Amino acid sequence: MIQKVLGFLFLFALSPLCTGLLWRGKLGKRKEGVWDFYLPGFLTQLAAFQVIAVPVMILDAYGMDLLVILSCAALTLLAAGGLLRAVFAARKKEAPALIGFSACRAALRKMTWECRIYWLIVLAAVLFQMYMAYTRASFDGDDAYYVVQSVLADQTGVLNRIRPYTGLSTDLDIRHALAALPLWEALVARLTGVHATIVAHTLLPLVLIPLTYFVYGKIGAKLLGAEEWRLPAFLILVNILQIFGNTSIYTNATFFLMRTWQGKSVMANLILLALIWLFLEILDDKTEGAKTGFWILMALTNVAAAMMTSMGAFLAGLFLGIVSLVAALRKKKPSLLGRTVLCCIPNAVFLVMLLVMG
Repeated sequence: MIQKVLGFLFLFALSPLCTGLLWRGKLGKRKEGVWDFYLPGFLTQLAAFQVIAVPVMILDAYGMDLLVILSCAALTLLAAGGLLRAVFAARKKEAPALIGFSACRAALRKMTWECRIYWLIVLAAVLFQMYMAYTRASFDGDDAYYVVQSVLADQTGVLNRIRPYTGLSTDLDIRHALAALPLWEALVARLTGVHATIVAHTLLPLVLIPLTYFVYGKIGAKLLGAEEWRLPAFLILVNILQIFGNTSIYTNATFFLMRTWQGKSVMANLILLALIWLFLEILDDKTEGAKTGFWILMALTNVAAAMMTSMGAFLAGLFLGIVSLVAALRKKKPSLLGRTVLCCIPNAVFLVMLLVMG
């Protein structure tokens, strides 16, 4: 039990938050809350795992133990680096002050009762979805492949060299292997001591569902202006669309709530949303300070996109290419295209690997 609690806190609380401190003061000059560091830290850690997992998987068929050691070392170093940077920045007063809980309470006091009720509805809807995902864990046919890959990696130490359908040895299937999310789920299982199937069906929805709505909130805050009631109203609408969106097995809402742990679901519901938010920040003339941090985080998010599905690198690159082209023409800034191309270098690398080794 202690291992489960400590492993969960390290992977999904302490490590992402501390890693996110690396981005303190780099994502625009504005006041920052502790919650603002979680998403950048989480995306950074996913990208770091992908960079480690792919070469280990290719070079060592029995490399799960090595992957765990290297991943833990990388996550620890990133978290320690974030803490050290936060300490030095605070001493030199180079970064904006953090928003404390007292400031949040003050903002809550100023909020109208109408807005408070809206936020309570949002909170209740998100908690309801988390409860249903936890207690009504749904089954999907793709689990016979993807979740079994996680189970095999955790229990046998073999990385993508066993055919999940038969249990027989096979060559490395690079098309599936480059999407290392099942190995990340195996890492979570190894560090928490929880079975990989339970990690996928029960644990990950408790993290990914609220995180996805947090990204929706970031997007809504950029699009809807300063009126305080608009953001919670927008989130209520998003919750309704997700809860009642199971009109077929292919809808975005179905993947979000019933296949939360699968790479294609994370790609569509978290990674693409994060890319939209980053581009909104970059294109917003009101965003103060240098925007280099947003570009770097976008490149790391592209690495995380390749981790989710073999099509992730292509889809993320295609999306960014179209958006940057329209933005460059609209704002008459050709440099947007060049910077977007640089951010998509990871996409090109993974696509070349897929073509050469596939």
